[in-house]
Amino acid sequence: MRPLAGSSRTLQRRIILIVTSIALALLVVVGILVVKVATADKQTTVAHPATSTPTQDRLASSTPTAQASPLLFGTNLGLFTANDQVITSPATRALMQQIHIRIVRVPMRTKLPNEIEIQAVQAVKSIGAIPLIVLTGVRNPHVLADDSRMIQGVNSVFGSSLVYYEFGNEDDWNGVTITRYTNGWNTLIPQFKHLALNGKFIGPVSYEYSHDNLTTFLQEANPRPDVISWHEYTCSYKDPASSCLANLDRWTTHITDAREVMQNTLGTPLPIMITEWNYAADQSTQHNGLPFDDEKYNSASFMTEWTTKALRTLAANQVFASMQYSVTNTALPLITFHDTLTIQGATFQSLYQTMVHEASRSQVI
Repeated sequence: MRPLAGSSRTLQRRIILIVTSIALALLVVVGILVVKVATADKQTTVAHPATSTPTQDRLASSTPTAQASPLLFGTNLGLFTANDQVITSPATRALMQQIHIRIVRVPMRTKLPNEIEIQAVQAVKSIGAIPLIVLTGVRNPHVLADDSRMIQGVNSVFGSSLVYYEFGNEDDWNGVTITRYTNGWNTLIPQFKHLALNGKFIGPVSYEYSHDNLTTFLQEANPRPDVISWHEYTCSYKDPASSCLANLDRWTTHITDAREVMQNTLGTPLPIMITEWNYAADQSTQHNGLPFDDEKYNSASFMTEWTTKALRTLAANQVFASMQYSVTNTALPLITFHDTLTIQGATFQSLYQTMVHEASRSQVI
């Protein structure tokens, strides 16, 4: 059959159209494959952190993190006199920055002028650390006036930045019942919350972990604490080094039990702070300026092993913050009178590098 006039040109156009369509389809398929490969490459080279580390303006998340909280690397001020080394020595403050002190616990000493307390708070700010202020609590007959004045002074230094406040200090060791403590909390904390520009309030600040005290406090405290705290030591200076090391395992037991208490009483966990820790609460400075010669405080092997296990235990149990006792002016300092690091201070610095700094860097491959 002979084609109609112009039909060959039409056929050619159809063939060209079909070929062009096939070519375009192939280009689309190839483009999709290229995009998928590129995306896959990116996903295999970047590992995103599970959660971010705590910051000054955010409490801990209950979600476990892949690295230690930076706020585990905190310390206490001694502040026994107006000549405290942290206030008077720029070299001491520089060393505190060097070893990565992230939170500093400041005691209120009622025998010291208020100006000295404020100088201590200013020293904390100067090193870029978060303050935790120890309010005097129920044992002080002038608690409302004294603690209110302190909060207002801290406001003048830190403004609207986050400040932690503990209500009292080891009141249970000093004969205060948990009922009296909690009644004081319920009376005074609402007033202190109104004064503090950005305050988070902590209790019951026990000298050691107590299941019963924590249970009673959480059942009756109103308002609810923002954080719970207690202190941890492991032995007497008279005990053998092996006991001081072995007793660190009790910290895990205490932290686990505290979380069970919170779940049973509140139905939710709260952040935990261990606001004093070291190996012996009864180690103290003698008239010769030295601690009791217990063959531990001056043993590099013991102090390194004990401090390492202590901080790793706190990190493994997802403790939000902790404060070594203490940075200067006590028997077990991080920094000597001569502005050099002690064995514990050097260990503290090294552990920050491995547990926080390097762990953070390793999350991006």
